[in-house]
Amino acid sequence: MFKIGVVTDEISQNLVEAIEVAKSWGLKHIELHSVWGKNICHVDDATLSQIISIVKKSGMIVTNIDSLTLRCRLDDDEEYAEHIQHLMRSIEIAPLFNSNIVRLFSFWKEENIDDKKWDHIFAKMELPIKIAEREGVILGFENVSSGNIGTSADLVRLFEHFDSPNLKLIWDPGNAYAAGDTDPSPSGYQHVKDHIIHVHVKDVDFIDGKRVWLPVGAGQIDYEAHLRALQHDNYNGVIALETHFRLPGDNGIKSTKKSYEGLMQILHSIKQN
Repeated sequence: MFKIGVVTDEISQNLVEAIEVAKSWGLKHIELHSVWGKNICHVDDATLSQIISIVKKSGMIVTNIDSLTLRCRLDDDEEYAEHIQHLMRSIEIAPLFNSNIVRLFSFWKEENIDDKKWDHIFAKMELPIKIAEREGVILGFENVSSGNIGTSADLVRLFEHFDSPNLKLIWDPGNAYAAGDTDPSPSGYQHVKDHIIHVHVKDVDFIDGKRVWLPVGAGQIDYEAHLRALQHDNYNGVIALETHFRLPGDNGIKSTKKSYEGLMQILHSIKQN
């Protein structure tokens, strides 16, 4: 029905262990974000060569490079320059894994964003988008609650401003809910679906006013309705576990398996009906 994947460090920082576990669950698609404690764009060349070898031997498909570009302060030009170099590194790395998608964010969240602030945010997003167009790669923009663009309404504003074939969406309804989107799944999805290239799944709730990540199926995201909507729209990309949920004392395997099982249960329900 769907291609299911996982961000490797949701399972383990040890890439070999993460891949072995993912394969034991029948998964074929992975994302590279943090490996042995470093972002994939920050590892040295020897480590990168080792990662390439491990992935090649595993037969896993790398869907995207989860770079951290523009996960920085909006008004810090020195940090901005470093992130442009980070972008260039991700563009160098992606084809080594036969991938063409690198991730983009929208700076750390500003307070009281007005039209002037939006103009500033978009002005600084121009360069990464132009670089992506020049280099022929896809920027997978991910909506997050810690950034300035988190809800489906924010994303509508983003894609109304930028009309680029090299800017696509890594849609995360859990992040959208955490950012204040009251019904990201499936209502918010309807506003952004034409831009989606990849989907992340995580579940979430607010308990005593505090955001809490939960196993898929245990929070506020209506994943059954959302997956039915994706199925209706013939979505053929990957749905990847990036849950952030952690059981006490667990470093990832048991927690991510709980979310994997929750996702599989929902998919089974859809298939049966």
